[in-house]
Amino acid sequence: MAGLTRRQSLILGAAGLGLFPAVMQAEVVSQTEAVTTQDSFPIKFTYYPAVAEKNDNDLSSASVVILLHGEKGSRINWDKGSAPAGKPVFPAILQELGFAVITVDLRKHGQSVAAGQAEPVNNEDYFKMGMDLQAVKDFVQKLHQEKKLNMSKMAIVGTGFSAPVAAAFAEVDWKQTPYDDSPIPAMRTPRGQDVKALVLISPDTNAGRLATNRSLTFLNKQNLSFLFMAGKQDVADKGAAKNCFKACGSDKKGDGRVVLVEPDLKDRGIDLFGKRPNEVEVPILKFLDERLKKIMVPWVDRRSRVDR
Repeated sequence: MAGLTRRQSLILGAAGLGLFPAVMQAEVVSQTEAVTTQDSFPIKFTYYPAVAEKNDNDLSSASVVILLHGEKGSRINWDKGSAPAGKPVFPAILQELGFAVITVDLRKHGQSVAAGQAEPVNNEDYFKMGMDLQAVKDFVQKLHQEKKLNMSKMAIVGTGFSAPVAAAFAEVDWKQTPYDDSPIPAMRTPRGQDVKALVLISPDTNAGRLATNRSLTFLNKQNLSFLFMAGKQDVADKGAAKNCFKACGSDKKGDGRVVLVEPDLKDRGIDLFGKRPNEVEVPILKFLDERLKKIMVPWVDRRSRVDR
């Protein structure tokens, strides 16, 4: 791979396994965005737009991946810290492979702090983080309506405490009832069921009132795809990732819908990235490619027929 940048070498390493295309875009494009939640909390995030040529010049087919940080972290852990210096960070790799990507500062983390507020996170905040993700999803829906992505092909990556947050939000998303805009139930416009895959890395069992396995038990019945990851040497994991894997029935059918990955590392969460790509990044990329990007979900207008 002489003459290639380190970033190109990493992507081509995955391509060498027959998983992904090796064509590189000139530079990473991203922008900082802000939304306000239903309870008036300011949420900041970084948006990496999907690239048209990575989606057969049809952005309305582009999948979206939302990346969440761990305890006392922020989106900067993804934007700057998910690779060694000089190598591509994980959001950039996802963008290169055709995904729209969003890295979020959950409330009271990073730049998502209310003016004049320095209160620590409390148990109720974890429940309220569902509103943070709903506000981000509203932003995604606006892009969907502009045909810049397909919101019905969404994955959430949670790490540590944000794993139960991600699972709880996905549960709420799947319990959304459609608009009552057609006498035929099958023709009604959906308001949820957009999260198709979850990647939970070094998952916490609970976050406040949220319980990871309780949400996973419901979601597994909806036939979502799951990847769970924890380092083999992670003494703090205490089998949480394996328990999540078992809660989803393990991989009984052998179809890759439920995956457990255990890289030979002692690190946790985002700190797993940038050390053993073939054991961390590549399995996640392969999973998202097969269980999200390649699934056939056509773009549909997500406004109620009453408002069209």
